[in-house]
Amino acid sequence: MSIDDDALDRRLSALKRELATLDPPPAVDRAIAAAIAARERAASHRPRLFSWPGRERTLAWPLALATALGVIAWTLRAPPPDEPLPERTVDAAPAATDFIPVVPIADIAQTRGAYVVSTQMPRTMLADFGLPVSPVRAAEPVASELLVRADGTVLAVRFLE
Repeated sequence: MSIDDDALDRRLSALKRELATLDPPPAVDRAIAAAIAARERAASHRPRLFSWPGRERTLAWPLALATALGVIAWTLRAPPPDEPLPERTVDAAPAATDFIPVVPIADIAQTRGAYVVSTQMPRTMLADFGLPVSPVRAAEPVASELLVRADGTVLAVRFLE
């Protein structure tokens, strides 16, 4: 059964006009009014969760704020050190190996204008130069310095610890 939109609109409008003239029976109105009144009476006798008298309420907020500040201060305090910490020297250079030549020493001696370049290298490179490598730390990089000629040729390498 197919009804076009205009016919449906006419039928719904007629139904709306007919329902507007009808009123519910008086017993239903009285039952609804009695239910609303009973609900309001029950709500007025039930104590509210935060219905403190005025004096206690004005005292509660400052106490809550002071407690919160106390908890924050207690958690942020630094524990006293058990023993004095050793002082670090600012100018302390990291321990390093001597430069290990990669090219013949004669080539390094003839070079003018070499640069020292800091870099990170795989720790396994230590083994290539005959230095011990811990298998536990083999995947970690090691700080190193390269002695590099102006044309980019690496002349020597040293590893920082």
